[in-house]
Amino acid sequence: MDEHHLSVAALRALAAVLIACPLTTVTAGPGIPHAEDADPPARVGRISHLSGQVLFTDFRTDEEMQAILNWPVTSQQRVATGRAARAEIRIGSTALRLDGETIVDFDRIDDAVIRIVLQRGTLTLRLRNREKLREIEVLTARERIVFDDVGRYRIDVDRVPGITSLSTFVGVGRVVVNHMTFVVHSGQRGEISSLPSVRFQLVAAASDLFDEWVAQRDQRDDALRSTRYTSPETTGIESLDEYGEWRTVETYGTVWFPASVPVGWAPYRYGRWAYIPPWGWTWIDDAPWGFAPFHYGRWVYIRSAWAWVPGPYIARPCYAPALVAWYGSPGVSMSIGVSTVGWFPLAPGEIYIPPYRHSQRYVSYVNFGYGSHVTVIAPPSQYRYRQRDFSTWVPSDAVLRRLPIPRVIQAAPNEWVKLPTAPQPPIRVPVEGRKFKLQKLAPVFADVDANALRLDRPPQVIPPHGGDQPPARRDSPARTPINDGETQPPRRHLEPLPLDPPRVQLPRTAAPRPDGWPVQMPASRPRKPLPDDRPHRVQTEKMPSLPRPFDPAPQPAPRAEPPAFRADPASRREPKNDGPHPIKSMPRQRALAQ
Repeated sequence: MDEHHLSVAALRALAAVLIACPLTTVTAGPGIPHAEDADPPARVGRISHLSGQVLFTDFRTDEEMQAILNWPVTSQQRVATGRAARAEIRIGSTALRLDGETIVDFDRIDDAVIRIVLQRGTLTLRLRNREKLREIEVLTARERIVFDDVGRYRIDVDRVPGITSLSTFVGVGRVVVNHMTFVVHSGQRGEISSLPSVRFQLVAAASDLFDEWVAQRDQRDDALRSTRYTSPETTGIESLDEYGEWRTVETYGTVWFPASVPVGWAPYRYGRWAYIPPWGWTWIDDAPWGFAPFHYGRWVYIRSAWAWVPGPYIARPCYAPALVAWYGSPGVSMSIGVSTVGWFPLAPGEIYIPPYRHSQRYVSYVNFGYGSHVTVIAPPSQYRYRQRDFSTWVPSDAVLRRLPIPRVIQAAPNEWVKLPTAPQPPIRVPVEGRKFKLQKLAPVFADVDANALRLDRPPQVIPPHGGDQPPARRDSPARTPINDGETQPPRRHLEPLPLDPPRVQLPRTAAPRPDGWPVQMPASRPRKPLPDDRPHRVQTEKMPSLPRPFDPAPQPAPRAEPPAFRADPASRREPKNDGPHPIKSMPRQRALAQ
């Protein structure tokens, strides 16, 4: 009997251990991310316009450079404009435009939140998607600004020292400061002074030359035809109407043809490569329209002309760094200057294999429309454009050094047919692409008073419980050495303020509500008009005309629903409403070169 009881007790103990083991395996600790956490964001921004001196900083790689058209914009990056400069960043259907002497930090851009920090200067936002309103917020050193309706908004920070203003030309905006909310309706301009105490007043919204330029850009966007054939949340489609046309082609439906391209043009041939975390090797095209066609959809060669196939209509398409396949190397990875590397575009129906960390759900999402159920991540047996004429070959160091590809194109090596394909180039990447400097960067704000625009100066913050004076300036912590002996800036995040503090509804008699938009008012800050910012077109060969049977009236793309991606509550959770927090600055920018 004793032995029987002992055996029963041992079996019960063994069963308890077996039950506990799966729980230990499934439950992930705080340091073990889930599979979805390894996926890069599907949402991305784009530098769509540059005028004057504009500086771009990536705090993840500790790199600053002159801003480049079509450069992707994601979390932990900064755009700063010099005197009389302007810049435009597009994030899907949302347009952000910066006036001169403005510093904007993109603290977080992902599938759940777009968090922008306006350090100083003037920023306008054109919001068109009502479903994205609760995902967008603008922070300053003292306030938090959210939007209750689509429309056009302008935010000025420290144009007058200590004053933040929100001008609502169309829409309804809210300014949150010290547990109080101030509402600004259409046609109104709200001015807030937070120190030494909060003061708020409403006046009529006034336009200047910058607002007139913004209104012209908005009118062009309102007349877009490209939104009939692909989602407005496809970053970069606002440039397609001006530089090409849509046609209906049998087998592929409605596709887009560029109006003119250089002789010998092929997709992913006129631009450069850049290593951009978290995606890795990213294509930066030279064409003013060269963003959407190289990060979404596929290219197809039809009767001696290239056309972009956007694929099925997806409400929120998934960004990819470059939809190409590379020629691999049968041996070890190449070193700088040893050999050549080549690539070619993917055709419709060919699966894109992400070379970065991803989940199975992400692969299905980024390839939606080109494979019903992507269960096996493997290249096809034969690529359509794996040919000499459609492939591009350059020295391997040209990729690392971001050299313009047309200047360094080489002939395909003799053994190119025998080389395997790979999702990324056979190049030994520097530590996360970090510290591979192109040249010593010259200061871009030499004509600006150093005390008026200091990029290495942290913004003001408010005390944790709303005191009267800001805390004393503190030096940044020492940087942590990495394996290669260099340094890496500490990564910081901005803590969100309360989502819905008590609202303070002010009288609306101070400013009348206009009947239409845009509001035409006298210029309050006249400035010298900037030169025409439209890109100059180079002499190119015209797109060959297609036969008449290929030219029926384009039809809107059929709508389709992508697989559920990041729709779970955990990935779409709102910021915690746990009381006010001090707004921390982005990592301190390296001092400009002397």
